[in-house]
Amino acid sequence: MTFYEPGQTTLRAESYDKAIKQLVQYAYKMRQLVSVVPSSSWKNNFFREQTSIPTDQPGNAIRGIPRGADFPNAVLTWEKVTTYIEKYGLSGSIDHEDIIAGEIDMRNRTILRIAEGVAKAVDTQIAAVITEGYKVSNVQSYAINTEAKGGWWNESSAAIIKNLAHFKSMVKTYYDNASDFVCVIHPDREEDVLHYIYEKGAQATTAGQAAFNGQIGSPAGVSIITSSVIDVSHALFLVPQKCATWKQLMPLQTDTESTAFKGDKITACEYGVCELHEPKQVVLCKIIK
Repeated sequence: MTFYEPGQTTLRAESYDKAIKQLVQYAYKMRQLVSVVPSSSWKNNFFREQTSIPTDQPGNAIRGIPRGADFPNAVLTWEKVTTYIEKYGLSGSIDHEDIIAGEIDMRNRTILRIAEGVAKAVDTQIAAVITEGYKVSNVQSYAINTEAKGGWWNESSAAIIKNLAHFKSMVKTYYDNASDFVCVIHPDREEDVLHYIYEKGAQATTAGQAAFNGQIGSPAGVSIITSSVIDVSHALFLVPQKCATWKQLMPLQTDTESTAFKGDKITACEYGVCELHEPKQVVLCKIIK
């Protein structure tokens, strides 16, 4: 079979497209934690609100307003933030010999790597935005650097449950109704966290129970997931779907260029940008020295 019969090229292109789009959904680790909002503009603006709860101002108490008096005016501060859509893409080729010889593994591995490559590039940028490049200015930060805070997460004196509970309280200082939480760690820290979870008898996620890609456990009601785009010495604690947005100009699309007796070139592309809307719903913690 030559695979250059009428219609075969179109069928292969459709199968590549479906496979990559399905695989990339399981490859995303960070994008699953932000809300996806469509955009039709290359330049995007949003306003980041100061999260402090309005309090009494001199001469304008919220409580005890006199009869007939004017109400105090809430003083709110907004920061205008401008973002620009970025292009993400990757291509790969499958040789004609692998197509006609039925080298399924070669085709599958090429498709898988294209999906993983695009997903990791997107995840890396989302992590860079949410962590502020590990140079915190808007998000909350914490460091386990005193005995009272427990040991580093790779030490026997670790107090991971206590630390997670404290992260919750840090977020709830600004968002009292926050209820869903995720903590992202580097895969190198998975051993430390799983050892702690099972040693303390905390709840661990078993097959079929994971709510997120890469989830390894859910101690103290916090979903723990692993991602290589997070620095090995940090943990990223956040409120999923609310702290940040992926502004999407074009969802992932693929194109296949077939050349007779040479092979297929598959290209995957998407357009988007990450926006950090609620930085106080994020806690960046240094967990090892």
